[in-house]
Amino acid sequence: MEILQQEIQKLHSKVHISVVSLPDGDTINETWLKYGTEGVAELIKSSSPVEPPKEKLNIINAYKISFEGEAGTYYVIGKLSMEMQNLKVALQIVERTTQRKHRLKIDLFEFSHVQFQCKELSEKQNLDYNTLETDLIRLTDLLEVYREELFEKEINPIAEQYSAKELTPKASQKAMEFLSKPNLIKNIDALLEQSGIIGEEDNRMMLFVIASGYKMPYLLHALVQGTSGEGKSHLLNSIAGCMPQEDVMNTTRITKKSLYHYQDKELTNKLVLIQDFDGLDDEAQFAFREMQSAKFLTSSTITKDQFGNVRGKLKQVNCHFASLTATTKAEVYYDNMSRSVVIGVDESIEQTLRIVQEQNKKIAGLIDSEKEQQAKELLRNSIRVLKSYVVINPYADKIMLPLEAKMLRRLNSQFQNFVSQITILHQYQRKTDSKGRLIATKDDIELAVDIFFSAIMIKVDELDGSTRQFFEKMKQYVKKQPKGTTHRFTAREIRQEVNISKSTNFKYFNSLLELEYIQAVEGSPNRGFKYMIVHWDDIEKIRTKIRSDLKEQLAGL
Repeated sequence: MEILQQEIQKLHSKVHISVVSLPDGDTINETWLKYGTEGVAELIKSSSPVEPPKEKLNIINAYKISFEGEAGTYYVIGKLSMEMQNLKVALQIVERTTQRKHRLKIDLFEFSHVQFQCKELSEKQNLDYNTLETDLIRLTDLLEVYREELFEKEINPIAEQYSAKELTPKASQKAMEFLSKPNLIKNIDALLEQSGIIGEEDNRMMLFVIASGYKMPYLLHALVQGTSGEGKSHLLNSIAGCMPQEDVMNTTRITKKSLYHYQDKELTNKLVLIQDFDGLDDEAQFAFREMQSAKFLTSSTITKDQFGNVRGKLKQVNCHFASLTATTKAEVYYDNMSRSVVIGVDESIEQTLRIVQEQNKKIAGLIDSEKEQQAKELLRNSIRVLKSYVVINPYADKIMLPLEAKMLRRLNSQFQNFVSQITILHQYQRKTDSKGRLIATKDDIELAVDIFFSAIMIKVDELDGSTRQFFEKMKQYVKKQPKGTTHRFTAREIRQEVNISKSTNFKYFNSLLELEYIQAVEGSPNRGFKYMIVHWDDIEKIRTKIRSDLKEQLAGL
């Protein structure tokens, strides 16, 4: 029926079409036999007219657009110009009856030019002038609307693409109900696991809280450390997949000049991912650090004024974003590390087994991908319905982080921001003061201490996360040997025990030698060295002491 209607409209666009519903599912002949000519006439009178289909462009591809007009089919050939002051196009007109083709270049915004082309085609090709002019005016209107849509997508490539589709009124209500339920952090953690993040319980929750603050007053940045192939990028991408996709900027490379040339608000309320922080050169790292701290970049450039004179100009890029970055380096430049919450991925054999089992289940079709998507959508919508609040923490002066921690000033600021973000996540369960500020509770402090504890320990420990895990495995191996703590070992011996590559093993050994945790006691560069552990620290004892101290402070709130 619809196809027949479209065909009739093509032949006679001005003909009005009505749809008649026949009673009892009869054919037109059976209806005439039952009700006669007058009955059929009454049915036709009571019918509802069908609205003619709206005119629209047919986007064949980026370089070809078609439009069905009265005179024939119009093809716009080539990419549409984004210069908004004109609409220059190459047109191909295929006559409806004879299928003859006419080709011309025309600026549809120049009406005198449109009239001239219509006159030329009318006199030389025997086409109807008025029909051509009407078609070209309609084509201009449609192309103008289409070009504005392209322009909006260029300014914000995926704006509303996800939010309009996912955040329906029903989904919004469901997200607010989810945020209002008790044990919110546990519920979020369960959804993170359902979304496909296996293990990494502390890290995934910490990264989620950090990422969720990208449009809040308390911005945080995370730097994930780990050896190559241990799942850093997977962890970052999985967390980013649980954030509103219209606000995520996922980058694999940043050039040294690009950050200075963003337009207004392009870096506002965004979550920035950098897959490999090692790939940024010094100037790009400097710009990124300034964006994290000052929340703007200012550069002095040259430009020409309206009289053609060269003069200086100050250009400023404002930014407000959270970031998740990954690195394989054990020691990152001090200024970069101090601005970020440093997280070490779990490189244990148990975590490897969990990941392998999950991969095998997915390939075997034992994992419901629809449930994974539902978990991600609920988390995204929960972030979308959160409002920005200023947080008042009445317990801020009651908690003191361990003095042994490196970069304690910035670490304390990060911890307080983390507490505030925990409170913002609970905004549907927290009270506000007379100025409309959210009030943090004792529960928020306890949750923050529990989740943030591993980040505190990384700043307390002299070794980075990956080197610490390697050193603990080394100590366990040495203790099992007949000579115990005096056992002398080679680099190859440890490499085979821990099952890592030669280059990674070499990196860890160098780090431990520089920090004087191990020492070469015999051998030579030609024959190889044997090593001993000379500093047997007890990180678990330090961990227990710090956790106990923080618990005492929490108990006294």
